[in-house]
Amino acid sequence: MFYRVRANNFPVRCAGRRGDFHFQMRENSEMTFRKSLLACAISAAVAAISVNAFACSTVIVGKSVSATGHIIVGHNEDNGGRIFNPQYYVPPAKHKAGEMITYEPTAAKIPQVPETLGFYWSQTLDPNGSSFSDGFVNDAGVVIVSNACTGIYDNDQKLKDGGIGYGIRRLMAERAHTAKEAIDIAIKLLGEYGYFSEGRTYTVADKNEAWQIAIHKGNTWVARRVQDNEIVYIPNNFMIGKVDATDTKNVIVAPGLIERSIQNGRYKPAKAGVYNDFNYRLAVQPPERRAAEYNRSRNELAWNYITGKKITDPEQFPYSVTPDRKFSVDDVKAILRLHEPTIGDDPGWYHHNGFGTCRPTSHESVVFELDPDPEFITAFRAYARPCETPYVPGYPLAKPAANANFMTWQEATAEQFNAQDKRFSYHAEFASTPFINHANVLEYQWGDQMPTRDMIKTLEDGWMGDRAAVHAQAKAAMKVSKQKALDILHNFNVQKMQEAQGAVDRNLASIAPHKIVVLAKELDPKSDANVKIALLSDTLLDATTIDKDKTFAGPSRASTVAAVVMSNLAKPKAFEKKDVNGDGKTDLVISFSQKDLTKYMMAGAVWDTYLYTYTSGKRICAFDTVPVKGQTNKKYSNAERGHDR
Repeated sequence: MFYRVRANNFPVRCAGRRGDFHFQMRENSEMTFRKSLLACAISAAVAAISVNAFACSTVIVGKSVSATGHIIVGHNEDNGGRIFNPQYYVPPAKHKAGEMITYEPTAAKIPQVPETLGFYWSQTLDPNGSSFSDGFVNDAGVVIVSNACTGIYDNDQKLKDGGIGYGIRRLMAERAHTAKEAIDIAIKLLGEYGYFSEGRTYTVADKNEAWQIAIHKGNTWVARRVQDNEIVYIPNNFMIGKVDATDTKNVIVAPGLIERSIQNGRYKPAKAGVYNDFNYRLAVQPPERRAAEYNRSRNELAWNYITGKKITDPEQFPYSVTPDRKFSVDDVKAILRLHEPTIGDDPGWYHHNGFGTCRPTSHESVVFELDPDPEFITAFRAYARPCETPYVPGYPLAKPAANANFMTWQEATAEQFNAQDKRFSYHAEFASTPFINHANVLEYQWGDQMPTRDMIKTLEDGWMGDRAAVHAQAKAAMKVSKQKALDILHNFNVQKMQEAQGAVDRNLASIAPHKIVVLAKELDPKSDANVKIALLSDTLLDATTIDKDKTFAGPSRASTVAAVVMSNLAKPKAFEKKDVNGDGKTDLVISFSQKDLTKYMMAGAVWDTYLYTYTSGKRICAFDTVPVKGQTNKKYSNAERGHDR
């Protein structure tokens, strides 16, 4: 039979026999069984941490199997906690001789080149610093995204001066004129410094081709060109399997990797000395990582959509397939919106375990359609969980709307690894805020999910027609003036952003009309004293009728990690009926411990603080903003970043 062990709320089934044992065997058997349970619990804990930390998804559609004839790259970026995604355009620049680049304080300093390209930059602004989450599109038309692939065999690797991390993606963006040149840049940097993270697969694409480079800690990697007739999907384990190392046009293998793999018994070529069947993922990563539920489930969902087949064996998931039909931008969106069958199995938030491609911590999703002219690369971007948010079309190199960020790109670069506490305050004016608010409400008010998805589909269908028209207009203008074409595309970016914001704001006002007021100037995370939150009655709500046993308060779903569930949030300490705002209606004042209310909030920032409750069996939620007293001043360190972001 199976015994169930639970670690961090993730159930794990561990095999164990129970029956009539000889007395003299019982002690050893029970000891062995206890060790088995302990091993399972440890594995479960590691898996649970991994679920919270690593959950990006990437889809690549080769141009000959693309419905538009252009390469399509889709990516979900997943990182839990208080994270924002400002968007910038960084202009091309010239640099002085001898200039050195510093990214992570613990990483190697790297010589700068004389000239760098301009690029669109989607930043992952994280209190702990973010080395591995930013996305880029540069002026040469090179797109860059990545997936963590941790859990490796050989973690003890030599690095020079601390190695390289963030520099891989940023320097590819600054320097690469093609996808292949980006791979060459990465290979050179890895050979010089070594990679300080456990592992990651970078996807780079241009108008002609897409490449992936799967990097293991140190200078261990394989790069492979995605064929034009292939579709690739990758979660957070190495997916590059068998490669033909003799095919030097499409495959590049790190020096010495094959020889080491033969020596350590992880690779035995079918024919001695002929390395056309080298399996990278078997050589560098244990099978447990491929079998981990958060990887296995997403692989199963994505490959079922792509192939129509249900593959359940983690060792049988393909690296790529040649599909029997052409795939569109909408297909890639659909893959990035997939959910596990158990979605909604928790009485709190809709996304719970996070075993789908769309997860609790999916804070940004984007589908790029490449184009022969870099300025016409289209990004369909969801600014929160993609199942609850429309993909807004835009042209990255035509520059984002002015409120897509709240500091300059120079400040953002300087604060990549030591951002000020105030940067993580709620920004009502920030372009992504309406989408985050909208997703946070839908996360609790499940009943509004399906009607909202109909609204989102209507928006996206209409925008595809608008995009085709502006695309043609700007292409014609490009023949006369590049700047005129860019102005047309930038205006489109601004217009579609405003339309999307207006649509989600109207929907939010309809599904979440109720208001709360936090009756305090600030919250003290060290105080056991209560703070009062008033739920205001209105024409649709008698606040005094809520279910007091199903009431919680705390941060939004977007600002927590996947392991946090609603029952972890603050519970009421007391209730008081009174007219708070003088409108003649009796409101409900609910008291919460300040320490409980702020336990998932960072000090030194203004927080959107939510109340979640029921009335007459219907879910309702609302938020107010309030500063959290103190300072966090999180400083970058490899040991304290929380996870490998």
